[in-house]
Amino acid sequence: MKKIFALVTAGALALSLSACQASSQQTTDTTTKSADSTDTAAAKNDGSFPSETITLVCPFSAGGGTDIGARNLAQALSKVMGVNVVVENQTGSGGWVAWTDLIQGDYKDGYTIGLINHNYAMGELDPDNPRKYNLDDVTVLANQALDYNVMAIRSNDTRFSDINSFIEYAKSNPVLVSAQATGITDGDATTAEWFNKTFGTQITVVPVDGASDSRGMFLSGDTDIFFASISDVMASYQSGEMKVACIFSNERSDFIPDVPTIKEATGEDFVAFAARGYFYPNGVPQDIVDTTTDALLKAMEDPDYIENMAALGLQLDNTSGEDFKELLESQVETRKMIWNVRSACGSPRPFVTNRGGGKSSKSKP
Repeated sequence: MKKIFALVTAGALALSLSACQASSQQTTDTTTKSADSTDTAAAKNDGSFPSETITLVCPFSAGGGTDIGARNLAQALSKVMGVNVVVENQTGSGGWVAWTDLIQGDYKDGYTIGLINHNYAMGELDPDNPRKYNLDDVTVLANQALDYNVMAIRSNDTRFSDINSFIEYAKSNPVLVSAQATGITDGDATTAEWFNKTFGTQITVVPVDGASDSRGMFLSGDTDIFFASISDVMASYQSGEMKVACIFSNERSDFIPDVPTIKEATGEDFVAFAARGYFYPNGVPQDIVDTTTDALLKAMEDPDYIENMAALGLQLDNTSGEDFKELLESQVETRKMIWNVRSACGSPRPFVTNRGGGKSSKSKP
């Protein structure tokens, strides 16, 4: 049964284009080039796909939860597809270095798969650097996991010991947190903005390339708190190196059952999660899209993969196709509301999700 998401669809922007002979010729040339590229890819797909190494491009740094999840999937996908599947990290600009390269480059043969998350869906909303690409420029394949966000503090921090003592401290003292971008396009930056507007805290965002960089800065004392996904804190939480102050979910997680939701702890409701899945740039032949999507979904049923993902604290979610596209869009309205970005109807509108919070697909590891 198709999953239903509470979505608010933003109105389309009307574009006014003036035609001239030069631009018409340029469009014709571009269309011809695109068609040629697709024809080449189609010709390469002679029924033997895949027959060579497949690359999963991770737009974030090695060592973070997103990267580790991609590497777990690569192992399972290799079994299913019968070829080597390798992970390549291409970092920068909150994921946009990799995404732009995949969309603009010659990757129409199906041998290069990109990892995509909510940051991509937010790109065109960036007030400082609006991106020209959106979900219509890619072919989404399948989601991998839902990773609910948490706030962590160092176990040896004497300034605050839980979420409420942190809020009181941060009302009168500036604190630092790292994120992959500083505005609406980043989930952790959005969480910081929500804290500042909801509680009057003084949180400043420091941009970094990925979760592993954020974790290193936090543990070394360069930042004060850590907004991260469950998977990014599991090891340090289990070792006692970090305390998890709260989870930004509708309900507690099976993976960290002693951690309260933000609403339990403060009375204020806020949901934040990362959907991590995979895509092709537009132009990959449909039969290759179907083959890869089916292979991804089958790989996600691999027992070793499921066990490895559970150890990371990741809630498995194999939403695919249009449902996955809707999932990627589902938090856009939340961020618009927090950052006071107006939707087409003239006012920011809240996001409601019927998804739970970090429930595992198997028993707690």
